Amino acid sequence: MILIISVSIFLATAIGTIGLYLWLEARKESLPQRFKEIVGEETGAPSGRIAASAGEWLGKVRKRFAAKSPTEIELVEMLSGKELAGGRLLLNQAGIRSVGAYRIYLGIRWVLPVVLMVLAVVYGKVAGIASKLIFLMFLVAGITGFLLPDFVLRRKIRRRQEEITDTLPDGLDLLVVCVEAGLGLNASFIKITEEFKLSSPALSEEFDIVNREMVAGKPRQEALRALTERTGVEDVKSLVAMLIQTEKLGTSLAHSLRVHSDSLRMRRRQKAEERAAKTTIKLVFPLVFLMFPALFIVILGPGVLQFFQSYLYTGPK
Repeated sequence: MILIISVSIFLATAIGTIGLYLWLEARKESLPQRFKEIVGEETGAPSGRIAASAGEWLGKVRKRFAAKSPTEIELVEMLSGKELAGGRLLLNQAGIRSVGAYRIYLGIRWVLPVVLMVLAVVYGKVAGIASKLIFLMFLVAGITGFLLPDFVLRRKIRRRQEEITDTLPDGLDLLVVCVEAGLGLNASFIKITEEFKLSSPALSEEFDIVNREMVAGKPRQEALRALTERTGVEDVKSLVAMLIQTEKLGTSLAHSLRVHSDSLRMRRRQKAEERAAKTTIKLVFPLVFLMFPALFIVILGPGVLQFFQSYLYTGPK
């Protein structure tokens, strides 16, 4: 009875805390705060300018709430490097970029432990398990529910980064061909976006976002640096550093891309050779713990059985 009361109090506190957090998150986008950000704290601003700014902002709010999907400008604002921090950065690196994804992620991360703990307590009571074991299941369920969303998200990030790493040299080859054919960097990014939609959706999406940011007026260097933050891939970071340095120094872009593509391809081959060399060490554990016992049973089993049979029938000499 005491355990049920404690669990009820904990659930009520957790639900109240989650509700208060979501309410405070919603209050951050309130009208007075946004009005102050647009109008500023200028005391001598004309009333007509304030009214125009307020009307313009209200128009943006109506469009934003009326739109079913984020527009290009909203997408650029959402993917700005200054806003990528913590869970938002992880969601962007995983390719999850919907408007309410961050709140949904926070809700799952706080609600899932509560649900799992309730299920653990209910199962323990129905199955008639001891109170100490129920408490242990309660703790394990809470820890698992809290860590599981982050584990799944990071696993998705790792798979996406591996996809970008594997297909980046092919994308650079196409970029070299486009640049040597006379296309600009923006047009080359568009070509990569079109050609890699099926083979590598992640790479196609990232280059599409870079192109959209530059079309929206964002400087090329900032757009490329935001690309490194969204992906978190070392090869992309080196590519962005090379593009920025080439633009600053005025060297040949096609030659730099070709050299960088060859280096990435060589690095990919070296990683494949490294993984192949590690397979012999990784095979030791399944051989020792899975295959060798079965072999011992098959090879030594008949002899052991024959020994015991002869020992039981004839007895020790």
